[in-house]
Amino acid sequence: MTEQEFRSRLTANLIKYRKLNGLTQLELADCLNYSDKSVSKWERGDGMPDVFVLARIALLYGISVSELIGETDKSKKTAELEKALDKSEKAREKARKKVEKRAGKQKKKERKNA
Repeated sequence: MTEQEFRSRLTANLIKYRKLNGLTQLELADCLNYSDKSVSKWERGDGMPDVFVLARIALLYGISVSELIGETDKSKKTAELEKALDKSEKAREKARKKVEKRAGKQKKKERKNA
């Protein structure tokens, strides 16, 4: 694996696990005593957290550093979190479509009455 491939995998995993754990960049930064700008930089691939910080992030998420950097397969816990997040995103999309449909009907009604 090249350095660029490693960086890409790490940045994708940093984003994925942060979202799976329901944290914003600011919330993660607060847990680590770093700035949200540092977390953003790591997630963009413009820098990488040191090994100590990677260990703290993995501990926070309840996974191994190997899983965080993508060297091992995801754990059962991670698979369950991904499944729950997927369901949540599907429900959010369904609700968004309902709102858009209602808004469209309302606009039609308003145009008809105008």
